[in-house]
Amino acid sequence: MTTSINIIQPDDWHVHFREDEMLKVVTKYSARVNRRCIAMPNTSTPITSSNQAINYKKLIESNSQSLNFEALIPCYLTDSLNIDDFTYALQNKIFVGGKLYPSNATTNSQYGVNDIKKIYNIFEILEKENSVLLIHGELNRDDIDIFDREKYFIDEELYQIRNTFKNLKIVLEHVSSDYGVDFVNSNQNIAGTITPHHMLLTKKDVFNDKINPHNYCMPIVKNEEDLISLRKYACSGNKNFFLGTDSAPHQISDKEQSKEIKPGIFSAPCSIELYAQIFEEENSLDKLEKFSSINGPNFYNFSINSDKISLIKKEWIVEDFTVYNDIKIKNFYAGKKISWKIQN
Repeated sequence: MTTSINIIQPDDWHVHFREDEMLKVVTKYSARVNRRCIAMPNTSTPITSSNQAINYKKLIESNSQSLNFEALIPCYLTDSLNIDDFTYALQNKIFVGGKLYPSNATTNSQYGVNDIKKIYNIFEILEKENSVLLIHGELNRDDIDIFDREKYFIDEELYQIRNTFKNLKIVLEHVSSDYGVDFVNSNQNIAGTITPHHMLLTKKDVFNDKINPHNYCMPIVKNEEDLISLRKYACSGNKNFFLGTDSAPHQISDKEQSKEIKPGIFSAPCSIELYAQIFEEENSLDKLEKFSSINGPNFYNFSINSDKISLIKKEWIVEDFTVYNDIKIKNFYAGKKISWKIQN
């Protein structure tokens, strides 16, 4: 039986650090494991300019409690971007790419895009600069079931983008369905990030007698067959899939006492441990390093990290909450046992 593993230090290609006091509390949990993290730009005032990106990067890194941690910032895409500034920021590695939020698909996406064709000029720039288009792949319309939003986005929008910009590198973020992973696997220049919670939860964990707000996220977790497909692709070593936790903290009051529950799961305190447990359950611990530490940098044209981390087989219980001053966040997997632990 394997009791310890050493892997190249991971990167997390999808994290929400939020802002203000929340950012100061949560950043260290991602930095405890990862060398680099892509910090999502859907803050209350979206990150749409080079100056905003520079300042947000500095803010995150200064609160990481690590001297060797790097925040990577994508641009929040709108149809009113300053194109010259956007191009400059891509060319000077201020932006790692552009993030597409379809309007009203998730937190702070009200500034997002209603008509994707209006930003085709931005996709052309990304393609020319060999930069990445990161996509929250859901359509939010009254005629679309919440469990079908990813499929509708792929069918109605992503096929068009893929066929129009054949050399554009695309990441379908937090891919959540059997349909989604099959699409990623069958297309060129496209990759997908997979979260731990989409490989651990189904809709029964969200909607039972009453909604469980702490398992509520976007995209919503789906059926058992979707979970099985996500595990299959993540644990296969397939180069098109890599680690992206979508760790997304909210104040507990925004989960439990709000008429509109905010979507998001805070997994950073136990993310790599959960991935190790999942890969062990799938008899694929030997593939964890590719998923966590190699496939992502290869797709983004980054160097692979030189340092390593160790995980040991050790049971521990995830604390219920992350608490600091006025901040209180329910941790994912709170009160449950995990069988792997990072060795500091």
